Amino acid sequence: MYLKSMVAGLAVAVIAAGSAAAAECTLPADAQAGKTVSNQCKSCHVFEADKPSRPTGPNIHDVFGRKAGTRTDFPKYSEGMQGASGKGLVWTEDKLLDYIADPKAFLAKVNGADVKHAMFFQLKDEQKRKDVVSFLKAIKDKPECN
Repeated sequence: MYLKSMVAGLAVAVIAAGSAAAAECTLPADAQAGKTVSNQCKSCHVFEADKPSRPTGPNIHDVFGRKAGTRTDFPKYSEGMQGASGKGLVWTEDKLLDYIADPKAFLAKVNGADVKHAMFFQLKDEQKRKDVVSFLKAIKDKPECN
């Protein structure tokens, strides 16, 4: 009888803990939409704080507010990104919105010339870009929400 009560109590505790963890990760609607849109990015990027970058792209869980091209576990930044980093580019909302829309044009503008770059994905839909940026801002503050 005691063992059954203990097992039942443990099961309730595990379920409650799982529910509490899920409840702790509440994203605003725009960030939740951005999380869905960002699934397209996961073939090259990681969004989790405790994971290393992929060979194809840096981990971007904390990209918002960070200086461009500075993840030490990603050694393959393009010439364009290295140049932008050298010019002090910091990923603000506006900069991320412009970059995600057209990385080639953005890096050419920042660097003052057409430069080699590595990200060819473009997200032309403005609302989707805003949602992705909202998601990036949210997971920087709530890494458990990635």
